[in-house]
Formats: sequence, structure tokens, C-alpha cells
Amino acid sequence: MNIPWRARILLGPMRPFLVKKVLDALRERVLVRRLRAQLPTRVHEGRSLHVGLTPLPSAQWFVAHSTEVITFARAMRAGRVDAYGITTWSVGGSDPTDVDIRSVHELSRMHHWCAYALAAHIDRNHRDDWCEALFDEISTFMHETPAEVGVHWQFPMGTGIRLHSMLVAWDWARRSGWIHAIGDHHVAAYAVDHARSVVARRESRGGLSTSHYAANLLGILAAGAYLIGEPTADDWRKLAVTELCKELHRQILPDGMANEGSTGYHRQVTDLFVQAASFGVFSSHELSKIALAVDRCRTLERLGMPLIGDNDDGLAMKLTGLAPHLDYMYDVGDRLCGVEQQSGADLVAPDLGLTIRQHGSFVTSLRNGQVGQFGKGGHAHNDQNSMTLTIGGEPFVVDPGTSCYTSDPQRRDRERSVHDHATMWPPSSEQAFIPPGEDGLFWLLDDELETEVVANTETVWHGIVESQNGGRHERHVTLHPDQLSVRDVYTGTAENNETAEWVLPLGEGIEIELDAGRAVLRGRSVSALLVWDNGTVVAEKMIIAPGFARACSTLCLRIRTNALTWTLSRYQIANFAE
Repeated sequence: MNIPWRARILLGPMRPFLVKKVLDALRERVLVRRLRAQLPTRVHEGRSLHVGLTPLPSAQWFVAHSTEVITFARAMRAGRVDAYGITTWSVGGSDPTDVDIRSVHELSRMHHWCAYALAAHIDRNHRDDWCEALFDEISTFMHETPAEVGVHWQFPMGTGIRLHSMLVAWDWARRSGWIHAIGDHHVAAYAVDHARSVVARRESRGGLSTSHYAANLLGILAAGAYLIGEPTADDWRKLAVTELCKELHRQILPDGMANEGSTGYHRQVTDLFVQAASFGVFSSHELSKIALAVDRCRTLERLGMPLIGDNDDGLAMKLTGLAPHLDYMYDVGDRLCGVEQQSGADLVAPDLGLTIRQHGSFVTSLRNGQVGQFGKGGHAHNDQNSMTLTIGGEPFVVDPGTSCYTSDPQRRDRERSVHDHATMWPPSSEQAFIPPGEDGLFWLLDDELETEVVANTETVWHGIVESQNGGRHERHVTLHPDQLSVRDVYTGTAENNETAEWVLPLGEGIEIELDAGRAVLRGRSVSALLVWDNGTVVAEKMIIAPGFARACSTLCLRIRTNALTWTLSRYQIANFAE
């Protein structure tokens, strides 16, 4: 870690967390030393598992998704992954080495084990085959990947989610009528291995906690609730309940959005708390808070799930494939938490700093606010005063997304950079500070940046971003049905004499037809007319990631100017020549 920015962290936004962070590091060191003497856990008949704790999907859910469950289960049983840059992989086989570690991390979570268990309910003629497949893979994983050995144990978040997946899958398999007494003892012992590992390595980080810690706690809670005959199970459950209640109020902001600076991570955090709610640990007030977060997910999906910040698509539960489908979360969340309906069709989240408005066929997201994670900004981007736009459901102006985490640090930093987002800033600087090197890949320090939303109505949005060195960007947006009008002004210092760059990253497949002062943007089914009053447009190729680890080539428009008025309107191609 670079000394200047380490000092900046210690003296800046991270200072309140320092003492607890040191204590957490000492706690982890002590517990990990003890852990080595405790593993592997011996299998014995005195330890078993409860059945019937986690709700099965509703009858309506099974009607809607049974085919998808079977397809997912069959594909994973055959070793066909086809996601995250991974084509094939099977439990017990070699892990892929030519992909980002986040991709392997996804495999570690073993979401498909729950699909096997559900397949036993759906495909009754082959119930025992599906349940035996589940036990076979758990046994293989136990043998080939003993506790604390290998990449699948390097991330406590993945270990926690896998622990939850394994116990829920075993519960659901048993509820199909299948019996495997020996398997109960083996799975219980392996659950203890997982719980001990996660308890020792839990990622509270001095209170600088994130979705990682929530995932740790979900796994610990599942172990504490499911295990019979394990002396420490009750302590684990108490630890998880106490911490989850604290984390719910820390990680879900008053506006219902997660404290991550990312819409994708809001989805993940919400699912973690919904699945924890299955164990009956929250009060009615806390369930109401979760219901609001669930409603925010619904609103985001209804508005096309605009991508803000890192677009990691992780969830606590994936039952129909590795894509982040939320129907089971809604199914459980509505039954346990109720539905927290918010007024209006738009999303206005002032605590996160995100507004999404629908006006005609346009859906526009406008971003100005905190970087999240209590100022660490681990999953936020330099996207202040930026926007995204879909027209008729088709992405026209986009966030660059996240194609990798650690496999390509330069690519990671480029995707977080202000220069790949639809805003205006000098090309020689960033908004918030991106620390250099691999140590800085999950930091984004905005302690020298001021942001403010001056106006935010159904038709007008006005945001200001100002850096400590004197640079200031103002964006004034007027929203009309099927049109938006924008005024961008960047003001630098007299000493710097900077010229800013206006940026407009375009969605996949958007084609451009340029003319003097205007351009037609052609989509698959709709088109738009862009008109501006100052500067020359340069069109460049750009790589975006509509989904994690899924990169594609597109175009980006850039104009060097400090002041620009521009409009974007839905347009009929036939009118362009007139």
C-alpha cells in the first residue's frame, strides 16, 4: 500500500474505524490460530440437522419457475456453467485459472445445490437421483476441498453463502421425503467446519462492514439455527442475530437503498437480509425496513435496473441459474416482511444520491451523492453528476459496468474512472481519488469532493460537484416526455486553466450518424437525435460490461469544452434528412 494514501486514509474518513479495526485484526489472528487445531470436525452421531426452517418457494413460484430450475440443475450436474467467462466446471474438478477470481468466487457459493433439492420436489420420479446428486457433490467437496484449504476458502463471504446454500439445500432435500441419516451427520460436521472458519475470519473490519459481513452473518446464523448437538451453535446464533440487527440499520439507508454506492450491490444486500429474515430474527420494525429495500429492488427492476457502480450480480440465493433473478427473494420477502409500497413511479433515493425518472419512453438515472461503505467507496464509481438513459427499454447512455475486479487492475480503474461515465470533468484528473495499484482496487476516497443536489423535481434536476482544488461541474437537466435538455458547465481555477471533457458512453449496438452539431443514435428498435451547441464530437471505441465479466465493444462520444447545452430526443430516422 502506497504510504501517502495510507496516511490519507488513517487521518481522513477511516479514522473513526481504526481502533475497532485493530481489535478485529487481533481477534481474527487469535481465532485463526485456534481454528487450525479444530479442523476438520469429526463426524459423529450426536450431531444432526433440523428440517423445515427455510421456506420452500410458494406454489405460484413453482408454477412459474420449475422448468428453469430443472434446466439449471441439469446443466450444473453436467458441468456446464457458461457464465462469468467459465464454460465448464464440476465440483471436485480443477478450478479455472484464466478468469477473474470473482468468477471462481461465484462457483464457491454452490447455489446450484438448492436447485438440486428443488428438482427433487419438481421431478418426483427422480427424487432420489437428485438428492443423491446433492449428497455426492457435498461429499466430493468435503474430500477434495477440506476446510481452510484452497481458493474456495479464501473468501469468508463465499464460505458463508456456501454454508447457507448447503444447509438450505439439505433441508429442502429432506422435505421431499428423502432420508439419509448418515448424510445428516456428515453435512452437520462440514457445516461446523464452515461456521468455525467464518466466525474466525468474519469481515466486520472495525465496523467498516459491507455486504461481505452480512453474508458471513447469514452463514453463521444458518449454522446456529440448523445444527443439533453442536455445543457452540447457540452462541453462533446469538452472535449472528445481534450483529445482523446492527448491520441492517447500518447497511440499509433511510431511503431504503444499501450503503454500497451500487444498484447491483443493493440487490445483493437486500437478498442477504431477506434470507436472514427466514430464521425469524428481526422485529416488525426491522422487517418493515427490509420491505422498503425489497420495494426499491422492484422499482429498480421496473425501471430497467439502471447500472450504477459495480454491477456484481451476486445474491444469497440463485435457484434458476447464475443470473440475478429476484423472484424467490420477492416470494419470501412478501410473505415474511410484507410489501412496503412507495408513492410515485420514480425512484428518488437522496441518502444514496440516486434519482431515476420515467418520462414518456425515457428512463433517466441521475447520480450525485455518497460513495458508500462509510466513505471507503469499495464498489462505487467516479460517477458524480453522471446519467444513464434507456429509450423504450433499450440502453442508449450507459455506465461502463464492471468486467473484472483483480485480474486486470488497469481495466478495473478505467471502468471506475470519471472519463468512462456520462458526465463532464477535465481529462487530466479524477473526481474522487482512486488509490494506485492493487491495494486500491476497492477504495474510492471522496473526502476532498463536495456533492450537492440543488433541485430535484419531476421535471428538473440540478447537481453540483466540486473538488478541493477548485474544479466545479454543474449539470442542470430538464425532463420532458421522450426528451431531455441538459446544460453542463465546468469552472476551473485561473491557475489550472483546464478544459473539461464531456462524455457520453453509448449502449451496445448503438450506431451513430454524425452531422454538424447533431447526431442520430440508431438503436435496434428506436432512435434518438442528439443536438449540441459547442465543440466537436469525437466518436471512440469503448469497452463496456453490461454484466460482470461480460465485456463488449461500443462507442463513446467526447467533446472538449467547458460549457455545453445539449438535448436528446426520441427521433424518427426518416426525418433526419429534412
